[in-house]
Amino acid sequence: MLHLLSIAGAVALILFGISDLREGLERLFGSRLGWWMQRLASNRLRAFLSGMFIAVPAPSSTTIAALTVQAIQSGQLNSVQALAVMLGANIGLTVTAFLIGLNLDSYAPLLILVGVGLFQYTGATRSRGIGQVLLSLGLIFLAVFLIRQYVDAVIRGAGPDSDLSTLIEIAERHPVWLLIIAAAITMGLQSSTATIGLVIGLMAGGVNSLDIAFASALGANVGLALTALMLGWRQIDSRRTALSNLALKSIVALALLACQGTVVGWVNQTPGTAAQQVAYIHTGYNVLVALVGLPLVPQLALAMERLIPTPPAVHGGIFGPRYITERPSVIPSLALGQSQREIVRVSEIVREMLDDLWVGLKTNNEKLVRVVAQRDDEVDLLDREIKRYLIRLGSQTEGIANSHEQINQLTYLAELESIGDIIDKNLSEIALKKIHLRLDFTPDGWAELDDFYRKVAQNLLIADTAFTTRDRLLAQQLLRHKEHLGIYERELRDRHFARLNSQVWQSHETSAIHLDILTHLKRINSCVTHVGYAIMQSPEGESTPSSLHPRSE
Repeated sequence: MLHLLSIAGAVALILFGISDLREGLERLFGSRLGWWMQRLASNRLRAFLSGMFIAVPAPSSTTIAALTVQAIQSGQLNSVQALAVMLGANIGLTVTAFLIGLNLDSYAPLLILVGVGLFQYTGATRSRGIGQVLLSLGLIFLAVFLIRQYVDAVIRGAGPDSDLSTLIEIAERHPVWLLIIAAAITMGLQSSTATIGLVIGLMAGGVNSLDIAFASALGANVGLALTALMLGWRQIDSRRTALSNLALKSIVALALLACQGTVVGWVNQTPGTAAQQVAYIHTGYNVLVALVGLPLVPQLALAMERLIPTPPAVHGGIFGPRYITERPSVIPSLALGQSQREIVRVSEIVREMLDDLWVGLKTNNEKLVRVVAQRDDEVDLLDREIKRYLIRLGSQTEGIANSHEQINQLTYLAELESIGDIIDKNLSEIALKKIHLRLDFTPDGWAELDDFYRKVAQNLLIADTAFTTRDRLLAQQLLRHKEHLGIYERELRDRHFARLNSQVWQSHETSAIHLDILTHLKRINSCVTHVGYAIMQSPEGESTPSSLHPRSE
């Protein structure tokens, strides 16, 4: 009984190591893993390769699943790219299993020593992140060593006719149940690496049954797919992708179980220890899933769209947040991805407000202008809810990279809320005044205002994209546009004054309104370009603190 409790304690140590590894990766890479994934996944093959190579330095199955879900929910990956990323990440994650299978547990104390030294006694975020990752790997290897020792003690204490031998024989005859149990363990631990580590420890300790290891390895991978489904269930695109991944893994797993005897016979002939053969099964299974699934990715995505159709829009319902929840995800990258998507939604509302306001201004549509003003209440509501969400998230996360990202999101959200106020309290009032006084601009005045509005609207769209992708080229473009629009606004004022001097009667009547519109559009553009300063002040691909450029209205 004591040995069984000790094995359970070693499994808990693996779980703690995986959790600590996830935190170390967050500290070391922050949001850059997601950024790299988004930038590299331009097509199906590149998405597959990016998932595979990103999963090697980030050997946490839940982290990779969360990053993929985040990329879908933020709109940076479509379902085809996301599924290809998952297929590649499945292979990259097996590197940790190979390391465990190489009997590196003798180096566990050294990894723990170096890890504690870097994490505890250095101040730099990067060195502390490296230390936390090394410490976590050391704990995982140590846990596998303990499992091996305790399992060996249990087997030596039990005879060939013991209950344990009978239990092993029963397990070998029920591979489907073994698969289900392994999948449930993986979902409970939220880590396929932990489950595989347990299986390797059992094999190294003397449970010399590849049949049990085979079914358990398949179950661990199916459990990982179920975990990704749980993470992405709330959003329809991520749900479709996770279901596609689960369907592929389940079909391949059942097919392999059907010919288990043949496959296990092949594995038995491979060189290496029993622990290494478990790693072979783990990797071979994921390679087979990729070979089967990668050519079928578009067809699977289409099938899931038909199986899970997009629900019709519900009008007249209660307006509120769509992507964030009352309690942020315990995985910071996923939680920040959800808040980012909600902020992008705010940006979409603000852009629609500006576009509709301009239509109402040009067509003297008072009803449309008043509706635009009312939409600012939606912006204010989302602003409050997102701020609460990010504050709650800040209280449960640690790490400079995540803090920077939270500050960036809060700052851009504040700029969007300011733009909404400018449209509501300034431009809408000007539009209503123009409509009530039945005023109009000269053709030249309209042409100039319309051109200036279009440039500001384009900058708002560029800022939205730059905020989502952290694209430094777009940020540079925003900053160039700010300078050019400042010069252009002064030129438009000079042209307007020239028309006043030429005694154009329409310009005299509408002069104040004309100049006020230019002023407030320039204020909007000033808010828009601040996202460019934040991106340019950051290391490439990393979220940064929002030490923004001073506001120049």
